[in-house]
Amino acid sequence: MQLRSAEGWPVAQDELCIRTSLLLYAYLERTMNQSHQTLIFDGRTEPSRVVVRIGLILISSDEVGGDAFSSIMPKGDVLVFSTRSDASFPSDGSITFATSLAEVANTLPPPGRFDVLAFSCTSGSLKLGVESLLSQLRWARPGLKYTSPAIAAIAALNELRAKRIALLTPYEMECHQLFPAFFTEHGFEIVADGTFAKHTDAEIGEISQDAIFSAANKLVAVSSPDALFVSCTATPIVPHIARLEKELGIPVVSSSQAMAWHALRLADYQKPIHGFGQLLAQLGEGQSFST
Repeated sequence: MQLRSAEGWPVAQDELCIRTSLLLYAYLERTMNQSHQTLIFDGRTEPSRVVVRIGLILISSDEVGGDAFSSIMPKGDVLVFSTRSDASFPSDGSITFATSLAEVANTLPPPGRFDVLAFSCTSGSLKLGVESLLSQLRWARPGLKYTSPAIAAIAALNELRAKRIALLTPYEMECHQLFPAFFTEHGFEIVADGTFAKHTDAEIGEISQDAIFSAANKLVAVSSPDALFVSCTATPIVPHIARLEKELGIPVVSSSQAMAWHALRLADYQKPIHGFGQLLAQLGEGQSFST
């Protein structure tokens, strides 16, 4: 191959060697003559304060759940590593993944870098089936603790010793109807239920605080439940849980709040967290879990 100069003229091999040598000489001369030395710093750091590391699989369409989950976590004590799954929900009531859960889980940090793996979709947990979901997560990332909003909700309501549950979801009726049966199978009595009948996560994320409070008050007024469960990580309820509890006079459990609590319990985190309801305020008082 004929070598050419920057101007396009043919360059002989020996001429190229001369040019390279001149460039190298010029570089070395500049280096030797510079007025300062490049500094090399000690990169050692103080011991990390972080005591819990959580891997979080979000649904790609969820605009609320990731921030809600992270907002609960104590700054400095907990690190959350998140990734997203391109899940879709066909009209037949199933859930499908363009990329397998195993592949998505493997985009999180490598083994040894986190303690708990959380799948952040309540309806997806039911549609997959809790045991199937746990099996897929264990296969993808063995040796961790695992949770999802549905798994966490059962643990949270048991922790609160609540048996009579008012249920509020944002889903269309076909999806909403999965939930009373799920809770009944786990020993709870659904004494009142209602839904906003939204179609997409974007619509769910736009439900107003006033609408949530109004619906919650109506459900509680007609049923005198032990607790209210507000489903879906995309429902914008987490910042308002403490105020809603005060208004209703009973514990309020939401998808993201329950999953955050359960992930921390699985990691043996023992410090109460205030501002997000009774469940997190009594963190550290109950038993440890091994899901």
